Amino acid sequence: RREQAPAWQLGLPPTATGRGIPDVSLAGHAYAMVVGGKWLTVDGTSASSPAFAGMISLINAERKAKGRPLVGFLNPVLYASPEMFRDITEGDNRCAS
Repeated sequence: RREQAPAWQLGLPPTATGRGIPDVSLAGHAYAMVVGGKWLTVDGTSASSPAFAGMISLINAERKAKGRPLVGFLNPVLYASPEMFRDITEGDNRCAS
């Protein structure tokens, strides 16, 4: 069973049924981290999701310091300008090769 596309994604390419577009993407290869006092690298959304969340946290901290409201739920704002999206349909990120 596929989820229905949320309202802020309606009308965006690709025109498939269901949720077909990631809300945001970020490179997810070879993030350095320390676990148990040892350096290692991690890949995938386990790396990129916290990195993106950290960026939004820094933006919110700046906004709060200036007396401005926090950014809140980003998806409706992101999808208000569909021209900023670029569909990557070919190529290879060579991750894990």
